[in-house]
Amino acid sequence: MEPNVMTQRRSRANRIRRYAAVLPQGSTWLALCVVLFGLSVALLQGQEVTVSVQGRIFDSTGAAIPQANVTALNAATGLSRSTTASATGDYQITLLPPGDYTVTAEKSGFKKAAKKVHLDLGAAANVDFNLPVGQVTQEVVVQDVGEVAEPTRTMVSSVIDEQKIQDLPVNGRQFIDFALLAPGVKIGDTTSGSTDVIIEPVTKLSFAGQNIHYNFIAVDGADNISTASGVQKYTPSQEGVAEFRVINTSYSTEYGRAVGGIVNIVTKSGSNDFHGSVYEYLRNDAFDAGSILASSDPSTCAVPGNLASGGCKKLNKLRQNQFGFTLGGPVIKNRTFFFGNYEGQRRRESPYYNSIILNNITTINQFKAGIGFPLENLNVTRNTDYDNVLLRVDHTINNKNNLFVRYFFNNGNLKNYSPLNDGFDLPSGFKNNSDKDHSLVGNLSTTFTSSLVNELRVQYAHRNYDFPTVSSQPHMEVANQFAIGVNRGNPDFYREGRFELVDNLTKNVGKHTFSLGGDYNWVRTTESFPLFYPFEATFLCIAPDPSNPICGISNLLDHDPVVLFFERFQAPTFNEATFDPSVFQLNHYPDTVRNAAQGTLDHTYGGLFVQDNWRATQKLTVNAGVRTDWETWPSGVVNRQVGVDPRLGIAYSLGGSHNFIVRAGIGIFHGIVPAPLLMCQKPSCGGQTKFRPQEDDLNSVTQLFGFASAVGPGGPMQAAFNGFIGGSYPDPATGFLGPATVVRFTKNHRQPYGIQHSLSLEFEPFKDHVLNISYLRTHGVHLGSFYNINQAVNPANPQICGLHDSKGDTGCKAQFVPASANFLFFEADSRWYSEFDGLLVNLNKRLTHHIGYGISYTWSKSLDNGPNPSFVLIPQDTFNFGAEKALSADHVAHRFVGNAIFEGPAKKNVVINN
Repeated sequence: MEPNVMTQRRSRANRIRRYAAVLPQGSTWLALCVVLFGLSVALLQGQEVTVSVQGRIFDSTGAAIPQANVTALNAATGLSRSTTASATGDYQITLLPPGDYTVTAEKSGFKKAAKKVHLDLGAAANVDFNLPVGQVTQEVVVQDVGEVAEPTRTMVSSVIDEQKIQDLPVNGRQFIDFALLAPGVKIGDTTSGSTDVIIEPVTKLSFAGQNIHYNFIAVDGADNISTASGVQKYTPSQEGVAEFRVINTSYSTEYGRAVGGIVNIVTKSGSNDFHGSVYEYLRNDAFDAGSILASSDPSTCAVPGNLASGGCKKLNKLRQNQFGFTLGGPVIKNRTFFFGNYEGQRRRESPYYNSIILNNITTINQFKAGIGFPLENLNVTRNTDYDNVLLRVDHTINNKNNLFVRYFFNNGNLKNYSPLNDGFDLPSGFKNNSDKDHSLVGNLSTTFTSSLVNELRVQYAHRNYDFPTVSSQPHMEVANQFAIGVNRGNPDFYREGRFELVDNLTKNVGKHTFSLGGDYNWVRTTESFPLFYPFEATFLCIAPDPSNPICGISNLLDHDPVVLFFERFQAPTFNEATFDPSVFQLNHYPDTVRNAAQGTLDHTYGGLFVQDNWRATQKLTVNAGVRTDWETWPSGVVNRQVGVDPRLGIAYSLGGSHNFIVRAGIGIFHGIVPAPLLMCQKPSCGGQTKFRPQEDDLNSVTQLFGFASAVGPGGPMQAAFNGFIGGSYPDPATGFLGPATVVRFTKNHRQPYGIQHSLSLEFEPFKDHVLNISYLRTHGVHLGSFYNINQAVNPANPQICGLHDSKGDTGCKAQFVPASANFLFFEADSRWYSEFDGLLVNLNKRLTHHIGYGISYTWSKSLDNGPNPSFVLIPQDTFNFGAEKALSADHVAHRFVGNAIFEGPAKKNVVINN
């Protein structure tokens, strides 16, 4: 439990149980499954939400016992699955929900044996039986083996179980933060020095030094990534999650479209007993220590506006309440179960501001008063509120069909959020956010025979993400110091609808387990991106400064910018001379602008996989397969992309008293093209009109933009700025461009992919301990970003013309716009790469004898040449990409994480006698 928290619980929610639903048996149902499987394509990345148990049945001499009956029983739900051992004594039971099981083995002429095991999400546990000769009896001693070895698992991963989720403290109670307990995982810093195209109020993870947009997050096996932003959407609350697995790399071809890592989350379900909880978590500035980032309120200082005078009060408001309840139990015992969770949050806090803003707020407001703009009020409150609901029903239809249906809804409301790096922008640049997420998932597991099983999954999801500005003031920025007015780098809203169909089939044949499957996703994204509306101005200084000559060239008080952008949604022909300056006085963009900047892109992706998990010997497991992933955007955006991913994983059990296991693997992992690179193509970055049809990119030019840059006091830039304030467009004859090209996306943009390989050693150094030591290397290829293809020629290399074509080839080429080479022309391409080498160490002790703990350490180096979906972090020299190679923004050389759980006595009786 986190510090300064008050909570009341009636009981602890039950461990995860996952079952399924029942449909009619017979040829009709079988035909339906076959048809649905034929329609689907490519298994969803990280979609696995089940566990399996396997092993060997042998006698006291070590000889195999064929045709033994093996049953796995979950007592909490009554779920039972059985199989018959092969002629070599091998057995496997798949598609089990995670949880606690009793596995029994019996054969006529031998004594029955039973073992109790806990199976974590995604586990492939090994449970062998040595059956002595004797009579089968009804009474049998159950051996509790607790955690079991996984000698056939080839992936490098960690499980965050329900106990850790419930008992470990986490700031803000965002359970996804527990992924940071795993080695090789950190909070992403991909956009350091810039900002994400879309601000998502979620934890952004970086795996193996990779870009935050190259991961995959699944909830109950269903895709939970926002295509528009490239990161995960809201997830269920901490109280609604049973456990999740953090996968650094997996050589199973069931997993795809994740260049980086995978987080696979499973929600809680009901059981045969009723369980529930009521909770309230409170944090506020009276309990919490004051933040070192808290800003002083200049208006409260001894000399108002003068921080140096002292006596200033802190802008350090904090009020947070998180509250909710859970309830789960049986509808029909051993057959139908339900689980529900509601959680709400109300949070109020003060924003942060940098010292330049605080020391110059009086000057800033003098400037704004002089141009008739509303003044800045630093004493605003930032709100972070949400309400979410999780409902899940699990149903066993019959002994062959199991179904679960899960619905999740989140209503998030944020107020006065910074779209830039917090502390850089003033309140006139803040934005509000209303985010409504709906997700409905159905999952059907079918056992055709003891050796043939199928899993079918369907999801419908919809998101309405509104991100309006709190003002319509133009973006005015003093370079590297602060910004006033609306930020040009974020959409004003987006809506995203998704339909997803997944199917996979598994067949056991002797020592082989064959799997094949498919997935299909259809996504429609509608987005409004008023990029430079109404205009943007960049200044070098706040005010004239005799000690700094640069401030005489450009400063805010003299109305003398060095860069001006503007966009003409209401004047698209570039013939209009004036506009209504009252547009600067609104609380948000006009609806006419929001709608004019709106565009829709339909996007599909899918693939196919086939895999063989071969138990070559009792010690050696070989996991080999291939998958293909493809994605399709509208033909004018980017050509259809297809990737082929062969993979090979090996696990070898050395055995011994410490259960040594060696794992190794290599494979290719294709991702999808980051949509943040694409979405502003239609219409705001590219517009709807092309006046150079020979260009082969969607909307590669636009008639919406004007641009100019100049260095020197006074002159046309100062006149243009003052004209804008009064409602006049600048005169193109004075150097302003229009219509002008700003951004395009090469149609030959390649799918990003990663080449991963690893070598690991896992063993049990002490009782109840597991230690894993892994070397992991990841090489990212065809990663996406922007660069300026219109860079001026370096006089030292006169043989190179000032433009590259869309493939990056050098050579003379006509300019895209009638402008000098000083004009920025951004192109999104796939010319970037990354490299990661890391040593990952993970020691875990399961909770026994009142203590459990985990320790992880990462020693790594991450290099790249700057992949980032941003106009800001572009290469310094278009002609020398090699000069960009350096430590990645997501590089952390050493990272150590420790956690522990201490458990008190389970029961204490106190008797008082009169």
